[in-house]
Amino acid sequence: MIPLAAPRVVVVNLNAPELNYLAMSLAHSGHLARFVRPYVNKGRWWERLLAALPLAGRLYTSTFGRRRLDEPALMALTHEAGVCADIVSAAVGRSTFLPDDTRHRWTNRLRMGVREAVAHDGQRFAATAQCVVAYEGFALPAFEAARAAGRARLLLNYPVAHHRTRRRIRHEENQREPAFAATWPGFDDWGPGHEDRLDREIALADVVLLGSQFAADSFVAEGVPGHKLAVVPYGVDLRVFHPAPAGQPPRAERPFRVIYAGQLTQRKGIAYLLRAYAAFHRPDTELTLVGDVVGSREPLQPFAGFFTHVPHQTRPALAQRYREASVFVLPTLMEGMPLVVLEAMACGLPVVVTPNGPAGIVRDGVDGFVVAERDPVAIADCLRRLYDDPGLRARMGRNAAARALEFSWDAYAAGVRRQLLAQAEA
Repeated sequence: MIPLAAPRVVVVNLNAPELNYLAMSLAHSGHLARFVRPYVNKGRWWERLLAALPLAGRLYTSTFGRRRLDEPALMALTHEAGVCADIVSAAVGRSTFLPDDTRHRWTNRLRMGVREAVAHDGQRFAATAQCVVAYEGFALPAFEAARAAGRARLLLNYPVAHHRTRRRIRHEENQREPAFAATWPGFDDWGPGHEDRLDREIALADVVLLGSQFAADSFVAEGVPGHKLAVVPYGVDLRVFHPAPAGQPPRAERPFRVIYAGQLTQRKGIAYLLRAYAAFHRPDTELTLVGDVVGSREPLQPFAGFFTHVPHQTRPALAQRYREASVFVLPTLMEGMPLVVLEAMACGLPVVVTPNGPAGIVRDGVDGFVVAERDPVAIADCLRRLYDDPGLRARMGRNAAARALEFSWDAYAAGVRRQLLAQAEA
């Protein structure tokens, strides 16, 4: 265990898994002062009662009940903020009877309320902390309070590419794929001044934590000094994501099941996947899209006959879908480090990805294929190769599972702790 010269650390999070695991690690070592975040299920009496109700219980366990926190050390130090807005936001987001634009607008307003509540309470605790680790967009009040109190150790968790890179790629993509523009909302949803806020967070941070070299390169391209950037790869929970246990029947060769997991948005290249599968599909193949639709469903309708849509799944349910699939595809345009890729690999799936985030995980030709962005022809070719060659599919799946073992949440937490220690010694 790496000692911390500055033991009081405040973690301010939205619901990013990496900061959840970091907070747990710091709580276990006695270095966590407070974990500030939106609602989390602590197994309180009223949560157990709600989960037991016939109808409301199913809704709760499929939404907020998934945010389970069982670690006593972390539970005692977790402060929830913006709970009411958080709950109403989820309810509105699942009110499919509302028009898409109305649901989207109301949901974003409520989420802004959640952000401001979390950021405000993070500010309160940060004033007496010796280190602050905060999620992008939620960090500014806490960082300013820590700086005003003379604290100098501020780590900004940035889970994707730089915001101006995101804006540029989104603009380019909306011109290329105007039909899918509705699935990629812009920063306008956050209101005026959001990008300025992100710039101020980056300027105040001593270190910007990033999940991949792709994300780090986007910061350098936008003029952020390289010495402020730390690439710390995320991990995978191998208790949940693992190949089928020994003794279970092997994965069936047919039907050939293609799976995608993540938000259904053009940021993740969903149009290119749909076109690739439409060109490739056979009578004995299936495509399953797992995740919530972003913005409008309308762009997906021309491809409705080619895929099955499954809403966001619990982690055990998603892991089982991976174990039943043949290949995972994520043709993303922009990521930090996509956990779904690592989780699919851990379940023994070969993967087809772009270099834009997953390249640090996937070894091209070994664990799967790394194809150029915006290239449905290349994706379809990879699917054909895997469909035609079960041996290649099995070999890549074994390699992928072995590769996933190199990434753990303990290693991620240790990497962030090294950054904390380096700052403490600075």
